[in-house]
Amino acid sequence: MLKSFGYKLPGYFMEYGPVLATDEDAARRLIRQRLNAKRLPWGLQIWDLAARPLAKWKVAEAS
Repeated sequence: MLKSFGYKLPGYFMEYGPVLATDEDAARRLIRQRLNAKRLPWGLQIWDLAARPLAKWKVAEAS
């Protein structure tokens, strides 16, 4: 069964997703492919969107 995952790159305020995968390891592989990277960046945060949805950011909050 596929789950939805979100992720946040270190040093950025934007959250990305959803990434549909069977588990967190599969989500990590898909994110690595999306970023076209051999390794995921240190400090990358990944979470299940069922536990916490993506944050809706406003430009005024980010600046």
